[in-house]
Amino acid sequence: MERLINIDNGGTLTDICVWDGQDFTFTKTLTTPFDLSKCLFDGITKASEKVFGTADLEALLHSTRHIRYSTTQGTNALVERKGPRIGLITDSDTVVAELRSTTSEARLFDDLIGHRVALIDPRADEETLNFDLVQRVNKLTTDGASRIVVAVGDATGQDERRLRSILLRRFPRHLLGSVPILYSWEFTSDR
Repeated sequence: MERLINIDNGGTLTDICVWDGQDFTFTKTLTTPFDLSKCLFDGITKASEKVFGTADLEALLHSTRHIRYSTTQGTNALVERKGPRIGLITDSDTVVAELRSTTSEARLFDDLIGHRVALIDPRADEETLNFDLVQRVNKLTTDGASRIVVAVGDATGQDERRLRSILLRRFPRHLLGSVPILYSWEFTSDR
């Protein structure tokens, strides 16, 4: 038997639905925003108990063909304006203008990014770029950024890859801590 597990991670509860081709099994568990893997595995374990009569996570996973995961966490953060403070590193003022092109986009930009924008020249020589990046990242995190988005160059990601190489050297995980750096080319080629 091959099962399908659907997981819907919400702000308060995580819903799990297991389908075996004929019957559905439903369960819920509290969402653990500090570690989403915890509520995911707690929920699947709870579902396995309903399916087998005793908790057997391994058996449920081995009899599952697909797992679908969805979340409203990002949507909730945007709607409630409670998302993480974002810092933006870009090479063009036009990126900011495009992100603020309508009144509602401008309000969202101001709520999530605000003044935490740093301009950088990705084609500067290595020494200058190293110095500038360190200064900009330090300023963004000092200003409260808990996530940094890099949006420079073109859709190929070459400039961003160069910046990532520098940032990985200059800010090893233990120095930057829990501030992830996200690169636009990893998400979309539409720039």
